[in-house]
Amino acid sequence: MNLFDKIHNYQLVTRLDEAGLYPVTSHEKAWLAMMLKHPAAQSFFEAGTLSKLQQLTAAYAPADERELFIEKAGARTRNVWHPLVRKLRQIILGKNHILIHAGTRNGRAYRNQRGVPYKLEFSLAKKDWYLIWLTFDSEHLLTTPLSLIRSAKEIYVEDAWYDSFLPVIENMLAARRQTAKIQVVRRYNPELQRILYAFSCFDKEVAYDPDTQEYTITLRFLQDEQEFILSRLRFLGLRVKVVESDQLKRRMAESAANALARYAPPLH
Repeated sequence: MNLFDKIHNYQLVTRLDEAGLYPVTSHEKAWLAMMLKHPAAQSFFEAGTLSKLQQLTAAYAPADERELFIEKAGARTRNVWHPLVRKLRQIILGKNHILIHAGTRNGRAYRNQRGVPYKLEFSLAKKDWYLIWLTFDSEHLLTTPLSLIRSAKEIYVEDAWYDSFLPVIENMLAARRQTAKIQVVRRYNPELQRILYAFSCFDKEVAYDPDTQEYTITLRFLQDEQEFILSRLRFLGLRVKVVESDQLKRRMAESAANALARYAPPLH
């Protein structure tokens, strides 16, 4: 690519960014067309929305993979869909409150708990959906698995009233947010793409030091996501090193000591 092409592309991307437009590549459209073929797509989208997306991506739909590949001894996959996802998503988009009847992991249950729904999240580690919401009475920010929610009723409120709770929720989330710096060991730089893929679901920044030829990944995550990051660090092994986050270092040392203790010879 010559210099004039680079300048033209930069100006084009700048104009699109200023106009709030996001260009979608043909590769991304092909990926979306493949995802829309998944049986769970019918549960995630309204029939009209699904039909419109399929029409827009029809030209990019790949051939049926089942004709190209034969999967043998594949692991059993759990259904990633939950029937409450669509209902709760509509309540959040409508900026309304909820009235929840749900159980807890210790067997207790609470009825008619009113709250402000904030966000739906899917945990890759636990393969489960979670609702982040603020309880109306105690003002606690809870993360409740959808599998424990027995019923959820929508309560209509003014948008301004719903918005008035958002600063409270965002401050609570900011208090839970942590930062860690993870350094890629230089000899494993050729595996950088694989290492970044392991942290792809987190907000992160990557810095490169040309003097030492080392990459440093700055991760931002919530406190309850720490165990999942530890599992990623164990998976990557010698390829990475935690250089900043005393809590992660301590938890990694504890888990390593517990693992070694299981293989220690008996004292007799």
